[in-house]
Amino acid sequence: MYQEWDGECRLALIPLGKLFDAVRIPEHLVHGVAEVSDPSTVSGWLGWIFNGRPVIHDPAGRRYYALVPPGTARLWRAPAAACLGDGTYLGVPRTDVTGLEGHAWGSYWAVPVTRPGWLCRTSDVLTFVMVAGCLTDADCEAES
Repeated sequence: MYQEWDGECRLALIPLGKLFDAVRIPEHLVHGVAEVSDPSTVSGWLGWIFNGRPVIHDPAGRRYYALVPPGTARLWRAPAAACLGDGTYLGVPRTDVTGLEGHAWGSYWAVPVTRPGWLCRTSDVLTFVMVAGCLTDADCEAES
């Protein structure tokens, strides 16, 4: 489908807004709520939180991307994480790239795709982002 997947990075730039949108969640929010940062532990935890639905981790950018139904970006209003849609491209790894390889910092599936069209529920991602944002805000205020 995408020849870029055969390249060294094994990423294809896919336009958002047609097959899916993506909620860009800062890594510190995920690690803060999970209370761990080990990649395999976080991946298992995210799989549980999002019911096995797909999430990409970009360790170089320190972000996670929860894939949600197309059109979500138009209605998204959570300040702690942006929802990317029409007019944006996302680097999507090949489906077999499911972890950090050696010391590579390329994107991988923290929660792999299990079937086409099986996306994160917008309500699950929104709830997570709102709670994570509140918890980290409270943590920041407590430290001040």
